[in-house]
Amino acid sequence: MNKKTHRRFLPAFSLVELLVVIAIIGLLAALTVPAMSSLMQSSDLTRGGQVVADQVNLARQTASAHNTVVELRFIQLPDRAGYSAVQLWKSDSAGGMKPVRSPLTLPQSVTIAANPPLPGAMASLPTGTMTAGSAANTSYAALQIRPSGQVTPTLSMSNLFFSIVPALSASDSQLPPNYFILQINPLTGVPLVYRP
Repeated sequence: MNKKTHRRFLPAFSLVELLVVIAIIGLLAALTVPAMSSLMQSSDLTRGGQVVADQVNLARQTASAHNTVVELRFIQLPDRAGYSAVQLWKSDSAGGMKPVRSPLTLPQSVTIAANPPLPGAMASLPTGTMTAGSAANTSYAALQIRPSGQVTPTLSMSNLFFSIVPALSASDSQLPPNYFILQINPLTGVPLVYRP
């Protein structure tokens, strides 16, 4: 007697179905990468702009609390475009300047434009060189805030602003679609922010 054995097939995915699902996942990933990149850059711009605004506020508070001139230095790091760090300095009893704290570096993907497309404060600030970490002769531009809140050099409010832009757009002749503008009131030192 011959017994017939019946095989039972369990439902499963075929190789073609599996490849189609993998292709769809790859397509969705490829479509979301630019959106995520733009979102990350926007987040970095906001963080960088907020770092600068916080340092301006801290400079005002330090100048008022210690009744001394505080200098906000915008530092050009050697491996980055534009000005990519900020540091507070205050005058000492000998008439010089000493650092209040370590430099704060902006996120890697953003910078304060050295030559912004709109005329801003960077073109009017006094410049110098300093030692930043292990890098000697690091360039900086300085803005001084007096105990009254008044800003030196004296600029009109329409010219006392800084453009925080993506590092890739630092030398462009036009503002990129996404940027952060920090404007400072020259009489009170109060920072105002603008985002498109």
